[in-house]
This record gives sequence, C-alpha cells and structure tokens, in this order.
Amino acid sequence: MSFSLEKGKIKPVFKLWFEIGDNYVFGEGTYMLLDQIRKEKSISAAAKATKMSYRHAWDLIKEVEKHLEERIVMTQKGGKHGGRSELTSAGFLLLENYRELKKIITSVCKLA
Repeated sequence: MSFSLEKGKIKPVFKLWFEIGDNYVFGEGTYMLLDQIRKEKSISAAAKATKMSYRHAWDLIKEVEKHLEERIVMTQKGGKHGGRSELTSAGFLLLENYRELKKIITSVCKLA
C-alpha cells in the first residue's frame, strides 16, 4: 500500500492550544468565545453564538485570567442601558497571537 501527501489521500491536521507550564490555558473554543465577545460586546450573546452555556463561558474566561494573572474581559453591569463586555488589551493580544500562529501553521500544512 502506498500513500502520498501530494495526491491528497492523507493530510496534516493539527490542534493548537497555549499552555503555561503543564497547564492548558487557551485553545480553539476559548478563541471562538473571545472573538464573539469582541464582536457582540456581550458574554451572553457570545456564549449563545458558540453554543455554550453562559456559566461555561464565564468559567473559561476566569480560568484563562487565573493562569495569565491578568484580566482578558472587562464587564459593565446592566442597568438602564444594559451591560456590556469588552476585551482588554491582553484579551485582544491573546486573540491576535492565536490567530496569527494558527494562520502560520495552516499555511505550512498546506505546503506539506
């Protein structure tokens, strides 16, 4: 039996995540959540868009913040005009680093 990457029978696939030490910090699901928070300005709307519970979304955010020892999402409580959530500069940087690294790895996989 023979196979070839060039003939498309087999292809490289990868999963990307960030760790600190041996601790998982950030991956695709959290990336998608933060990107939706960036777009929607709402954790609730972002959780709904990524098909996760609000509680799970909050738990992911808090876990990342614990490992980074830095806020990645700032929230403003509701009220007369409603609440809102925004990424901090650390949150934006995390998104951008993940996006860029994924783009680089994807382009290398396409060359294989």
